[in-house]
Amino acid sequence: MKNKNNSSIPKDTDTPVLLNHSDAALDLRIQLGHELRKILIQKRLKQRELAIILAVQQPEVSHLFNGHFNRFTIDRLVQFFNRLGWIVKFQVYPCDFD
Repeated sequence: MKNKNNSSIPKDTDTPVLLNHSDAALDLRIQLGHELRKILIQKRLKQRELAIILAVQQPEVSHLFNGHFNRFTIDRLVQFFNRLGWIVKFQVYPCDFD
């Protein structure tokens, strides 16, 4: 699924937006995927090496690098963070509908 800019990664991920259920899940995957991609790039490892760490095949790592985050569930992305030594915390709070 593409956003308004026809790209997989939104330009501004810090802007809160009211979304329906399926769009909210996709937005969360995009945010998690974008952060995961930054961590993977910082590691400066080959995709084969990252695949071993993440316990996936190399093409799956390629999908992460290319921003195809909608191919992964939120749970799977969180598992990738854990395998890299990161903890993911979610915040839930009421929002104001003006």
